[in-house]
Amino acid sequence: MRGMWLLLLLTVSACSEQEDLRQYVVEVRSRPATVPEPIPTVSSYFPEPYAPVSQRSPFVAPRPEGITSQTEDPRKCARPDAGRDKHPLERYSLESLSMRGTLQNAGIIRALISTPDGATHPVKTGDRLGFNQGEITAITREQVSLTEYVPDGRGCWIRRETALSLVSSQ
Repeated sequence: MRGMWLLLLLTVSACSEQEDLRQYVVEVRSRPATVPEPIPTVSSYFPEPYAPVSQRSPFVAPRPEGITSQTEDPRKCARPDAGRDKHPLERYSLESLSMRGTLQNAGIIRALISTPDGATHPVKTGDRLGFNQGEITAITREQVSLTEYVPDGRGCWIRRETALSLVSSQ
């Protein structure tokens, strides 16, 4: 008997939902119709002919700009000494090193260079530091002057002058 009451109750509730749905449909149909936006016009397609003489082939990898087929004679290029022993400060980038001061003894001036791990190394003219094989050319109280070798991308090296300035401790 209980199941019958439950079935009757569900039927009545379903009928009331159907009536709500019918009223909603009548309301939507009574609204004024809106005109849809016109379909946009599509421009015509004109294929571009491929002229392999004037353009590069899409099937060949592009060559980087600035590299020519004629390379300079490697014997005429400036080159760093590849056979020398590396200085401990050549393991660090020049940006990560800092000059902390100078020491002078018997007319020889040395700079104190600090590494990121907190070690301090005394260096003199002729020592090397930085990734670009920078050779110390001069030391003053305010800075260490260097000549670095930077690759030019064509198998040669360019000499570049740079400096490491004194860091004031505050």
